[in-house]
Amino acid sequence: MNKRIVAFFTCLILLSAFTNTAKTQIETNDMETFFDSKISCVEVQVNATSRAEPNSLISVVVNITSLVTKVHIKTVKLTLYGFVNGTERQEVYNNVSYNILLCKYKNFICPHAVFVLENISGIIYGELYLDYDATVVDELGREIPYPFQGTIGFALTRIENVYLKALEEKLKSLEKQIEDINNVLGDLNQTFRECFGKNLTREELLNLNQTFWQFKQEYEALKGVKSELDNTRTAMIFLAVVAVFFVATTAYLVFRKPKEYL
Repeated sequence: MNKRIVAFFTCLILLSAFTNTAKTQIETNDMETFFDSKISCVEVQVNATSRAEPNSLISVVVNITSLVTKVHIKTVKLTLYGFVNGTERQEVYNNVSYNILLCKYKNFICPHAVFVLENISGIIYGELYLDYDATVVDELGREIPYPFQGTIGFALTRIENVYLKALEEKLKSLEKQIEDINNVLGDLNQTFRECFGKNLTREELLNLNQTFWQFKQEYEALKGVKSELDNTRTAMIFLAVVAVFFVATTAYLVFRKPKEYL
């Protein structure tokens, strides 16, 4: 019995590990490197979610690697901007870290989870502000400082314009409806040509359409009149029945022989 329980929990652990591995693989595949460059004594790499929709989270990972003996990062600030309706720039995220000390080939990795607002579309634009002091030791053992202060800019995740996509789908639907109407008009014109030996002009088609709507309105009006007539007829039948009953009752009372009393 104990062996079965152990085997059961072992299977659960293996299944959980496999699921987590699959999820990690999916997230990794969705990431893209948007910036990778060496600047004064460090290498900076920025990875982020490749594509996303509004009202969703994207992942941004900043990786700073020291290429010299020592790097003291005094300030690193990440600011991200989105574009409202794809045009107006708006800050959507910022984060600051201070006092980070890196030895040679050591790196500082800082992940960020960023929520994309509903009205944001286009690309996410990022700025990375760096203020650090790098130290290089020469062949004589002397420490040579290389200070750096500046801002790096880069484009990031592409945000889908879902509203534009919806409008495009509506436009395609309208184009399909217009095409169907044109086909109906073409069939109507073909029928008219076969019957009368000529094509319908645009004015004639418009007149036919207007006549159709007039007939439809008159038909609806006639339906209303018919309904009123049916109601009137029903009332008249009821009144006639009542009148016949009343006449019959009256006649009975008039012609009935008086009752003889002893």
